Amino acid sequence: MKQVLVSIVGSVLLLSSQQLLAQEQGQSMHCQLGEAVRVIEVNYPEGGELPCEVQYTKEGTTAVLWQASNEAGYCQQQAASFADKLRGYGFECVAMAAANKAEAGDDSQ
Repeated sequence: MKQVLVSIVGSVLLLSSQQLLAQEQGQSMHCQLGEAVRVIEVNYPEGGELPCEVQYTKEGTTAVLWQASNEAGYCQQQAASFADKLRGYGFECVAMAAANKAEAGDDSQ
C-alpha cells in the first residue's frame, strides 16, 4: 500500500512539473480521449510575461478562453486548471514542445 501511495504521489508531481515546464517554455498541452483531441496553449503576443491569452482548440476551431494584461501567472493557472478539468472527463493530457505542434496538427487531419 505504501509503495502504491508513493507511486501516485510521484506521478502527480511529475504531471505538475510537466505542466509548469510547458507553461514556462511556451509549450502546449495536448489532451486526448479516444479520437477526440484538445489543445490548450498559453500565448504571449508581445513576447513578455504579459499580456497573455489561453487558446483552446477543439475540432479544428480555436477560441481564446482567457486573457490577462495585469496579472502575471493568470493564464498559466487557467490553462492548468482547464487541463485538470479535461483530465476529470477522462482525457490524457501531455505537454508538447513548440516544435512538435506542427507535427501534432498533421496527425489530426
